[in-house]
Amino acid sequence: MSSTAPRFTARLLASLAVVVFAATFVAAQIDFVRRHRPGIAPEIYLRPQALQVLAPGLSLGAALAFSAWLVARRQAAH
Repeated sequence: MSSTAPRFTARLLASLAVVVFAATFVAAQIDFVRRHRPGIAPEIYLRPQALQVLAPGLSLGAALAFSAWLVARRQAAH
């Protein structure tokens, strides 16, 4: 394994984390426009949005960012 492979892997994972965070934001905005109607209590659309859009997207983004950090840290230790 070359010394550039972990660096590339860390950058790839970090880039994917940024893309996932941005896509989650866009998906949340689209979901908000789709669910929100005047006169509806915010609890009706905010809870499903948090559970179905934000939690999975932000969790995946955080996992990718943590993986990138681990790979970069492992590379720095060698």
